[in-house]
Amino acid sequence: MRTVRRLTLSEKIAIVRESLAPGVVAAHVARRHGIALNVLYYWRKVYREIASTDLTAAPKEETTQGELADLRLQVRNLERLLGQRTLEIALLKARLGKDSDDDLAR
Repeated sequence: MRTVRRLTLSEKIAIVRESLAPGVVAAHVARRHGIALNVLYYWRKVYREIASTDLTAAPKEETTQGELADLRLQVRNLERLLGQRTLEIALLKARLGKDSDDDLAR
């Protein structure tokens, strides 16, 4: 059985930088580090997106009405789901309590 080793962010960045060096073949870098080539390509994509993002800029506070409505709908759905799960737990606890009382009577 093969053990899976999680790489730290700095290790991933080092691997991406190594693969982006001129004349380096990404497949060789992936093989050397024991990762799938598609994973390396994904890391490279994410690395480029992060590198092109201005992390010092303030986040945009502009939220469209559509996004706000979507978020409200998600909250309502999650609240409904939480209510259902809470009811299911209460019913299961009641059922377990009832079953344990029946077992004690026997």
